[in-house]
Amino acid sequence: MKLNSIKWQIQNNLGYLTLSAPPKNEMDTTFFNEFSYLINEIKNNNSISGLIINSEGRHFSSGTNIEQLLSLFYQSDYSIPEPLKNNHRAFQELLDFPFPIVACIKGICFGSALELALCAHFRIAAPNTLLSLPETGFNIIPGLAGIYHTQQCMGSAKTLQFILSGNTISADYAKKNGLIDIFADKNELEDCAVKFIKKISKNYKKEFKLNYLRLFK
Repeated sequence: MKLNSIKWQIQNNLGYLTLSAPPKNEMDTTFFNEFSYLINEIKNNNSISGLIINSEGRHFSSGTNIEQLLSLFYQSDYSIPEPLKNNHRAFQELLDFPFPIVACIKGICFGSALELALCAHFRIAAPNTLLSLPETGFNIIPGLAGIYHTQQCMGSAKTLQFILSGNTISADYAKKNGLIDIFADKNELEDCAVKFIKKISKNYKKEFKLNYLRLFK
């Protein structure tokens, strides 16, 4: 499959999935089709010991193309559109991968982009990153398990406030509430992710996340 919105490469047994449609790295239909394709490729590749999800340009991603998303709901009489279910499954598959997955976040990380980052096992972010789940401003709610994963990090009350307000939060607030695990300079995000994965990838177990983070401090 020819890739237009994502770059994919493997170096030293590490996979690099790079959002490559700057400046916004918007997640449109092309992106989700390519992402689903790559997820199948990655899960069938036994040589990969870790996966880094990063981005080109200033931002991680502005999230879903809202016009395309709303048109899916219009076409489906406001039931959950089938493409959205497929996107949800592709994101969720990351959780079951046996090796560490690290999202490198910078600039803005909104909507489905944040939902993607929340499906990574770890999140490393630049200190000035801004995060948001703005879907309620379009009379919809996050549809790619963002509510569930946010609740796991922040608890029910803060998640409810975050989701319903649609407000943007700072990286500091996000780190204090578990949405971000590690801070790194925006120019060192990838290097930090590589070092982290190399440190924890041997006999990796997702349930030991807090122990791994302590090792890295």
